[in-house]
Order: sequence, then C-alpha cells, then structure tokens
Amino acid sequence: MSSVELGERRHVGERAIEGHRPLDRTPLRALRNREGQWAWALHRLSGLGVLAFLCMHIIDTSLMLAGEDAYNHLIRSVYQQGWFQPAEIALGGALVYHTLNGLRVIALDFWEAGIRHDRLLRRVVVIGVLAVMVPLGAMMLWPFLAL
Repeated sequence: MSSVELGERRHVGERAIEGHRPLDRTPLRALRNREGQWAWALHRLSGLGVLAFLCMHIIDTSLMLAGEDAYNHLIRSVYQQGWFQPAEIALGGALVYHTLNGLRVIALDFWEAGIRHDRLLRRVVVIGVLAVMVPLGAMMLWPFLAL
C-alpha cells in the first residue's frame, strides 16, 4: 500500500513518517479573529499591564527611602496630573477585566458543562467590565472635568 492510500497527506517541506498523518490545522485556522482569541490576548495584555504597574509602584514607593519630600514630589508631578488619569483608568479596567476573565477561565476548568456556555461567559465578562468601568471612569475623571 502506498502512503496516500493510508490516508497520509504530504505537504511541501514536511517529512512523512510511515503510518503517521500530519496535523490538520484547518480547525485551528477557523478560530482566528474570533472572540476567544481576543479574550486570550486581552487576558495576557491586561496581566502584563498590571505587572508593569506593580513594578512601577514598587519603584515609586521605594522613594520613601529618599524621604517624604521626594515621594510627595513624584505624587504631585505625575500621579495627580490630568494626563495620568487615563492610565489609571486603563489600570482599573485591566484589573477588572483580568479578574472577571480569570473567573471565567476557572469556571471553564472546574465546570464540566462550562465550555458549552463559553460564549455567554465571555459576554458576561464584557458586560461586567463595562458595568464597573463606566461609572468608575466617570468618578475618576470628574475632578479633572469639573471647572
């Protein structure tokens, strides 16, 4: 029997192993640019953003070793400025999204029927983030918008 009769597909640049079929990547290509991929990417990016802020927070808190004046100068010149508020809102959004999406991932891991409800759970995460961040963002920006 030839390898083609065994159901083996040959691709350019791949070595064929007798009796082994190469991985069919068609189902993986179908997942591109779907909401699951975006949820995965946003989860990783939000985690990296929170990690970056944590590192920055450790560094700025260590300014207390240089004295209270150095720390207060940093707080007044960076954190209390209007241009920094969008970054704080983005940090809040990253924390809320990472938390809710992490709970969704835990539900998928421990709830046997969870995978059937994954699309609904992703939508619940988005609605939850918006429900928390819209009022929170408005409250955080209010002092800078009020004239």
